[in-house]
Amino acid sequence: ELKKAAQLRDVHVSVALMEEFLHYARSNTARGIESCGILAGKLLAGDSTFAINTLIIPKQQGTTDTVQALNEEEIFEAQFERELYPMGWIHTHPTQTCFLSSVDVHTQCGYQTMLDEAVAIVMAPSDRSKRCGLFRLSTPGGLTLVQKCPLRGFHTHPPTDTGQELYELCGHVFLNPRTKHEVLDLR
Repeated sequence: ELKKAAQLRDVHVSVALMEEFLHYARSNTARGIESCGILAGKLLAGDSTFAINTLIIPKQQGTTDTVQALNEEEIFEAQFERELYPMGWIHTHPTQTCFLSSVDVHTQCGYQTMLDEAVAIVMAPSDRSKRCGLFRLSTPGGLTLVQKCPLRGFHTHPPTDTGQELYELCGHVFLNPRTKHEVLDLR
């Protein structure tokens, strides 16, 4: 039986943040290498809405089909000093379509286990049909399945016990041009 998921709080993010991320990623993108950024934000008045107001560009190591943030303690320190929630991550698929790979769902699992509203943004500049996707693991199905998965690297996941897709488009994230942001480049 599928339990009703708790109501997710709204998350606001600006298109300008995503475009600025592509600017930071452009040299890697031109070489077909993935790049990543960490999304951080604040809970607004009334505790009903998050605003992603900070894009953290960490030291990172990318390949044609993976990217990994390095020196995670620097990321945590930057969030802690600014009293920010870890809201998820953004990364490029420079030569692929817009989706979450099996490696990506494991990365998203870490963020979404900490905060159910966490989002994975994929920027796929060469995908003519969908250049940007805002995703989350389905709950409870996808999140539970990935939390229990012992595998690493690229692999297939079985269907969820709930019949839900492994991940889904975010219905709780809104593109808000009034959401201001800053960029912290830790590279």
